[in-house]
Amino acid sequence: MAEHIVKVKIPQRVEVLSKDLEVQVIRNGRRLGTLKISRGSLDWRDASDQFSHVLYWENFKELALEHGHRRRRK
Repeated sequence: MAEHIVKVKIPQRVEVLSKDLEVQVIRNGRRLGTLKISRGSLDWRDASDQFSHVLYWENFKELALEHGHRRRRK
């Protein structure tokens, strides 16, 4: 089973204002990519790509509802 490591670089404030929240995703010791969370969107940059793929929050909601798996809150 693959081991995923998620590293989060949190700016001084947790509330996302003018600085994005940056999350590095690592699988089996290799970086998969970086997720940037901003007030208006999510940006995914694959480890081998120079460009980000942007999802606005409304699109993320649709994607999660269509492709995500339901899980009861803990």
